[in-house]
Amino acid sequence: MRGLRKITAMLTGKILLLLMKVLGRQGTVLPGKIARRIDPDILKKLAKNITEEIIVVTGTNGKTTTSNMIAQILTEEGYSIIHNRAGANMLTGITTAFIAGSDFTGRRRYHYAVLETDEANVPLLLREVKPRLLLITNFFRDQLDRYGELDYTVKMIKDAVRESSIELVLNADDPLMADFERYTGLCVWYYGFDDTDYDTLVSSESREGRYCVFCGNEISYRRYHYAQLGSFYCNKCGNHNPEPNFLARDLVMNPHLRFKINNIEIESYYQGFYNAYNILAAVSAAKLLGVENETIRKAIKSYIPRAGRMEVFNINGKETILILVKNPAGLNQTLTAMKHDKRRKNIFLALNDNAADGRDVSWIWDADVEIINETNYERIVCSGKRSGDIAVRIKYSGVSENTILIKTPLKEGIEAACSGEGETTYILSTYTALFPCRKILRRMHHKKASKEGEVFRLTE
Repeated sequence: MRGLRKITAMLTGKILLLLMKVLGRQGTVLPGKIARRIDPDILKKLAKNITEEIIVVTGTNGKTTTSNMIAQILTEEGYSIIHNRAGANMLTGITTAFIAGSDFTGRRRYHYAVLETDEANVPLLLREVKPRLLLITNFFRDQLDRYGELDYTVKMIKDAVRESSIELVLNADDPLMADFERYTGLCVWYYGFDDTDYDTLVSSESREGRYCVFCGNEISYRRYHYAQLGSFYCNKCGNHNPEPNFLARDLVMNPHLRFKINNIEIESYYQGFYNAYNILAAVSAAKLLGVENETIRKAIKSYIPRAGRMEVFNINGKETILILVKNPAGLNQTLTAMKHDKRRKNIFLALNDNAADGRDVSWIWDADVEIINETNYERIVCSGKRSGDIAVRIKYSGVSENTILIKTPLKEGIEAACSGEGETTYILSTYTALFPCRKILRRMHHKKASKEGEVFRLTE
């Protein structure tokens, strides 16, 4: 009976995947959702097909990029992997990824599974899969109306991993992770940055983790990398950054990334300090899995950003970059990365307030939008359901009203931005506008390529 239930769930999931493809839909959630109704243990069963290790990646920002790069490195090494690459990171999406990668009997073997998951989903996922590594990128305030206070989310993850055999891979520069080792008793591996030329001695950004996780005293900083990430210490109890096992240094953003991780020379098409952290996290996990340095270096250098994580299109003969922004820290770092790109820019911002975005858009006032004045912009187009709100926020940052254009429909807004005088265009979007924006950009990209008889490389 159990075997029949599994096969029925697999067949149903496979049929739904095919149907979604025919209809031109993503199909990242529904197949897993229905399969789990038929067989609630389907994910547990399919996870047994992993012959080596399962790696789980979570955190507020960067988990999709980090998990994608880990998958790229392992693929470069010649391993077979299961990976929820599309970013559907709840149990239904992860189950769909396993169904898509399995045969109809659910018996296909893979070396590794790389699973991105939402922070709140960690306890649920750990009941169904047994990972060797849990990698956490960072903890920032994100969608309080969905998740509640950040302290609750952090404690929920710590409680979920206690008394397990999981090895933690943690950001040594985030003070909110400083007590994980003591609280959980687990083996912990740390990654972090040495001092960089981009650090500041003071910070105007909205910061989490202002108070020591051990004694409650307000912590101090020797240097800030960004937000609460930096070289911190507590004057009362002596809490400070753990010693990193994987240390990044000699960071150059010009605007693309170059730096070293231990003795590995890293070059990447990515921009921004936050992506340097994503690369550092991915390399740390890869080294713990025994991947050779040259394989890592080659995989990172050849990695092409995907699905709105600095994904590049060619529109009107200009480079157009699509970036997901969903909270103050992410927007701040995106604007900072744009500042290091000296080209004249057209800027598009789409702000939605659907359930998946978080209904409360007041976070835009916590972001340091004033950075936009340092980005060498030509035109700023505001779009999405809350286009007026983001336009007002930009106006109050000191931007001239003459350069702000409100185009609520996404297509009109993107076309207006891409037709600007800038040398390049940055498309910034909250979550539910991301894939509609991507679809519009892909059509514009392919239309140009077809017209000129050229072939441009796009990631799927």
